[in-house]
Amino acid sequence: MPSRPHITMPAFTPKFTLDLATASTRAFGDTLDAFELWRRNEPQRPIDLTNRWTVIDQETAEAMLLRNPIGANRRPSLSTVKYYARQMLAGAWKQTGQPVLFTTAGVGLDYGHRMWACYLSGASFPTYLIGDVPDEPGLFAYIDNSKPRSAADALATAGFDGLSKLLAQTVTMTTRYDRGLFTPTSKKPLEKMTPVEVLAFVQDNENLRFAARLMAGDYKPAARTIVYQDVAAFTAFRILDLHSEETLDEFMTELGEADGVDNSPIAAFQKVMADDARSKDPLEKHQVLGHLIKTFNAWALGETPRKITLRVNEPFPQFVEHEPTLQAAE
Repeated sequence: MPSRPHITMPAFTPKFTLDLATASTRAFGDTLDAFELWRRNEPQRPIDLTNRWTVIDQETAEAMLLRNPIGANRRPSLSTVKYYARQMLAGAWKQTGQPVLFTTAGVGLDYGHRMWACYLSGASFPTYLIGDVPDEPGLFAYIDNSKPRSAADALATAGFDGLSKLLAQTVTMTTRYDRGLFTPTSKKPLEKMTPVEVLAFVQDNENLRFAARLMAGDYKPAARTIVYQDVAAFTAFRILDLHSEETLDEFMTELGEADGVDNSPIAAFQKVMADDARSKDPLEKHQVLGHLIKTFNAWALGETPRKITLRVNEPFPQFVEHEPTLQAAE
């Protein structure tokens, strides 16, 4: 008996492509507009809209986007699409139960950002699908009509309540610093971190948790001098990582005293912050951080600068390494 021929199904090729890693807002908008023009004359494709758990792949996403006119709800934003795509590519899109919605007439609701993330990244994602939402006018106005959970919310529910907001802010500052996004005059954009990414960072960095507790408790006077709690917590975190708890204690204790020793970097920083409190154009957070890093470096090296300044044309300050490294370099 002759064997049946093996039939190979052709691989799916998306009608539109865009590299999310390098895409500009304009290029993304052009892709949306081109897709919409194509969609208007493209016949809809059959989709199983039975209520169920399913996995959406790139081919299904294209078919679903054909049922989602851009003007029917909010226009997708590139930042949100990239935010979702990063989670999908990392396998971090979990089955939370937040569904993909279709009306009984087969019109798509509340899934645009997820579908575009899947379609342009090529990553599949699991979801629950509901295909029998009543077909009523204006229904979209009732969807997602609630406050989204933040990274601080995720930390609070994971047991970090009381410090959750400070920890979330400190993770953001740490990430900006580590990626070189600060300059003396500006801070460059940072892609939004997911609550899961923030939680994982906090759980993986004991010194960060310890630093936040110390600055909110033992070193309150120093934190008041620094003004910004996340700047204080991040600085303490870096000192613990690069030096020691003893070094942190000595530095923050001196910084919290009413008046630093004359001609010391501590006194120079205190003057910077006192002048800033009276200024009509106060320093931004990252500029306070830059001054504070310079203060700590001078203090750790035993220097006695008259002033602590952050020049506009210099690289953003970096913390000096621990003492053994400094001695070896001499």
